[in-house]
Amino acid sequence: MNLRILLAASLSVVSIAATVSTADAQSRNNVRIKQSGYSNEIAGRQTGYQQSLSVRQNGYGQFISTYQNGARNGATVGQYGRSNDAVLAQHGRRNSTVVGQNGAYNYADTYQNAYASTTGVAQIGNGHTAVTTQTGAYNGLGVIQVGEGQHANVRQSGRGNVTLVIQGDH
Repeated sequence: MNLRILLAASLSVVSIAATVSTADAQSRNNVRIKQSGYSNEIAGRQTGYQQSLSVRQNGYGQFISTYQNGARNGATVGQYGRSNDAVLAQHGRRNSTVVGQNGAYNYADTYQNAYASTTGVAQIGNGHTAVTTQTGAYNGLGVIQVGEGQHANVRQSGRGNVTLVIQGDH
């Protein structure tokens, strides 16, 4: 019986420690976080120099995971509503990602392995999914989703390309 209690207590401590928000930033990096509601989570890691990350969550059940590597990358995420997820990863230099979600059950996953490229995702409504992958240099990629249940999977590579996807209910 004591072994079961010890095992249960150990698992509880491990599960609580696993859900603790983490932020790892090196010198000259900037991190700003504002959360309200309950069960908001964030995990962030920045390496290199002059990275910037700004996160704002409102509501409940929000989750953000970020990773930036290189120099002078910037990421901004705003989530309003409930149960929205955003995953951002940037490798390279001078990349920028902006994600805005207003509604419920929206998901955005952006990945850039590029130089001087920009990705933006705006989700207004409920049940949207946007997955973007961008490689190369000097590219711009945007996804705008409004209404209910829009899905986009956009991949862009090369140099100097611009792609804009607009989805919505009529």
